[in-house]
Amino acid sequence: MDFSVFDDFEEEVVVIDKNYRIVYANERYVRDLGYEDPTEVIGNFCYVVSHHQTEPCEGECHHCPLKEIEKSGRSVNVVHTHYTHDNREVPVEICAFPIENGEKIIQIIRDIKSDKEKYYLFSLSQRLSSVGFLALGVAHQLNTPLSTILLALEELEERVGRCEEIETIRNAVSTCKDYVDKLLFLVKRKSTKDLVDVKKAVRDSVDILRIYAREKKVVIETQLDDVGYQVGNETDIRHIVLNLVLNAVQASPPGEKVEVRLKKERESWTLEVSDRGPGIEQEELSKIFIPFYQGKNKREGSGLGLAIVDSIVREYGGSVEVYTKLGEGATFKVTIPLP
Repeated sequence: MDFSVFDDFEEEVVVIDKNYRIVYANERYVRDLGYEDPTEVIGNFCYVVSHHQTEPCEGECHHCPLKEIEKSGRSVNVVHTHYTHDNREVPVEICAFPIENGEKIIQIIRDIKSDKEKYYLFSLSQRLSSVGFLALGVAHQLNTPLSTILLALEELEERVGRCEEIETIRNAVSTCKDYVDKLLFLVKRKSTKDLVDVKKAVRDSVDILRIYAREKKVVIETQLDDVGYQVGNETDIRHIVLNLVLNAVQASPPGEKVEVRLKKERESWTLEVSDRGPGIEQEELSKIFIPFYQGKNKREGSGLGLAIVDSIVREYGGSVEVYTKLGEGATFKVTIPLP
C-alpha cells in the first residue's frame, strides 16, 4: 500500500506493524515529535518513539491501539500522552484502523490540548488511573491484617464463646474485606481465558440474586436467548450480570420488577437490565462509572459495581449504554463482540 497520500496531511499519520514497529510516518508526525527526518523513527518501536518506554502501552489510561484492534477487529479511538524527542508531554487523540487484513494499523493523531472538553476528560482519566494504582497498593497492604483479625476473632470466640461484640467486629472486618476484594478485582483481574457459555453464566448469576430480590419484594424476569460462546473468563461475565442486576434490584421499589434480556445482535451479544426505579439524572450519567461514586439515590453498595462493569466490558472491546428517564427507571445495555 502506498502511504505517500498522507505525506501532506495536517494531522499526524503513522503506520505500525504487528510487532509495534513504525513502517511509515508522515512529516507532521516526525516534526511534532521533535525529529528532523522520518528515517529517525521508521523501523523503531512506536512505544519507544512516542512514549519513551521499553514495553508496549498498557493500563487504564493508555490502552494500546494495536492490542485493542487485535481484540475487537475494529477501529478504536483512544487518548494518550505522547512525549516529544526533548521529553515534552503532549495529550493526543488517536484514531486507529486495521489495514492490510489486520497486519498493520494506521493511526491518525491530533493534539487535543486546545480542545478543552477532551483535555479535561483526559486529565480526569489520568487522575483516576493514579487513584487505581494507589488503591491496588492499599488493598494489598490491608488484606493481610484484615485476614489476621478474622483469624484472631475465631480464636477469641473459641475461648469466650459467641457474643454480640465479636459478631459486630466480624461484620465490620468482612465489610472491609469486601471493599478490598472489589478494589483488587477492579484494578487487577485474572487474564486466563476459556470458552464461556454466555446464557448459562447469565442464568446462573441471576438465580443467585433471586432470594435477595424476594427479600426486597422485587421480581426478576428473564428473557435469555442462546447467544453462543464467549472467549474470556466466566467470572467476568458473572460480575457484569451480578453488578447490573444487583443495582437494578436496589433501585426498584417493592412490588416492581427487574427485567434481564440476553440477545444476539449480528456479531455481538447484548445484555439489557431494566428497572423501574427513580431513574438517573442527566448530570449523574457521566459520573456513575467512576469508582466509589454513589449517586443521589444510592443507599446500598460500595460504589464500585458499575466501575467494575465498565472495566470488564472495555477489556472485551464492548460498550455500555444507559437509557433512563426520571421517575420511569433505567436500562443498562452491555454489548460485547463475539469471537
